Amino acid sequence: MSEQLLPLAGHPLFGVLDDEQRSQLALREAVNFFSLNIAGERELMSGLAQRLFVGRPANLSRYLQLFLQEENAHTAVFARFCLDYAGFIDPDRQVRFPRAFRPGEEEFLFFARVLIFEEIAHFYNRRVAADDAVWPLVRDIHRYHAEDEARHIAFGRLLIEEMWDRFGAQWSLSDRLQIASYVVRYKSSVQRSYVNPAVFNCLGPLATPSLRDEILASSHWIALAVESSRSVTAWLTRIGVLNAQ
Repeated sequence: MSEQLLPLAGHPLFGVLDDEQRSQLALREAVNFFSLNIAGERELMSGLAQRLFVGRPANLSRYLQLFLQEENAHTAVFARFCLDYAGFIDPDRQVRFPRAFRPGEEEFLFFARVLIFEEIAHFYNRRVAADDAVWPLVRDIHRYHAEDEARHIAFGRLLIEEMWDRFGAQWSLSDRLQIASYVVRYKSSVQRSYVNPAVFNCLGPLATPSLRDEILASSHWIALAVESSRSVTAWLTRIGVLNAQ
């Protein structure tokens, strides 16, 4: 993982780590990133499979099938890296609660979550792929992922805009504001998952119980969170989701 993208990079503790500790931390952060993508794409693949050829034009379903195949290939690459170089994949820590949905809301939120997750990951993909200080194998994985995800993001943006216009017209202002609030909370939860306390176990006793909270409150992390979600936040604002009226 690129040094400037490490959540710990802005914390005073980072300055006292030796080269070996920084190397172990960067590897561990890469495993966390790829594990998050495995979990996210597992949920995406399940959702796409349920939506194939169900009430959609055939050409859209054919694209979703290609989408599904590409995400499956990504997962295989990420899993092999994690297992070969760390010996494990971090568990999925997301907690999901059943709930009732407004008409069209479940469909909209599924693709909104996909878009948000992919746009944040895409920021990291592009940054790491361009960082000559990172191991070439890892740069190649990020570059490969970025090329496919650029198409998925373009598709997702168009679909989200169309669904917001179509379904949003049926929702009250209160409904739209509640959905917008959910979208913001989901974006925050994705970003916070990038600060995984299990990663810091490689630092031994230096990893204090308060370390994660200190990182989340640091100016480095706050700036990184803003930057990594800038593109998707601007898009969701432009099409009216985050400034619902």
